[in-house]
Amino acid sequence: MVNNEDVKLTPETARSAAEHLVKAAENAVGEGVRVPADREFVFGPVYSWWRLVCRTSELVLSAVDSGFGAEVGPLVRNVLNHAYALNWLVDNGDPAMYALVRSGRESQRKMVEKVETTNWPGAVQLRAVYEQVKELSEPEWTQAEERQITKLVHELGNFHDQLDRYGAVEIYPAYSHLSSLSHTSIETASLYLNHPEDGSRAELMLTSWLSPDTYVIQVALSLLQTASVVSPLITGDPMRDAIEKATGDLGLEGVQLLPTRTV
Repeated sequence: MVNNEDVKLTPETARSAAEHLVKAAENAVGEGVRVPADREFVFGPVYSWWRLVCRTSELVLSAVDSGFGAEVGPLVRNVLNHAYALNWLVDNGDPAMYALVRSGRESQRKMVEKVETTNWPGAVQLRAVYEQVKELSEPEWTQAEERQITKLVHELGNFHDQLDRYGAVEIYPAYSHLSSLSHTSIETASLYLNHPEDGSRAELMLTSWLSPDTYVIQVALSLLQTASVVSPLITGDPMRDAIEKATGDLGLEGVQLLPTRTV
């Protein structure tokens, strides 16, 4: 299992690997791709999540170059979440796809009710769209399949439990840290304050004291993880060379990049 603390590398090495993987991803899909028929159903959402990881990682690197640090935490949180969820989606196949669809319908239902309650413009149109979407049919599921999809819906909406069922719960503290930078918290309330050791009044800072180095490392790991999931789905495995190069550059030969379900 890949854990930032176990990876002995520099931000410079991580950045180089990340940039190489982003470029390789663009080259892999720039002229279109072919996907085996048995993977077509899941590939669209997988591709979209992968592109989100790639482009958000690019944004993180660009922001760090411009002097930002803690401010990219929410972006890295999204990258981390989607990297593991992408593996989850491919691993669980069609049932996970229907879990994703059901979760989306439920989110849409809640949004419709919110805009109706608050009298937002367009509420009637949103309701009409939702009424059409909710009627979309699903296959006839056995009781066992229905229980599986219900379990997957829960995992999709609960990252801790998703990690736990893949034996990767040790990743959750990193996610929690990033979450603290994504919400109103004591962490964000102190990012631009320097507290002297002598206990005197805090000093105001223009930039955060938090280093972005671990964030650069995390996006490199997430890019490698997602490429390792997506490339084999595409005919010809077009990112194999880039994956192997990044694995070597990051010193991860022999390391399990992706978790496997334990429950």
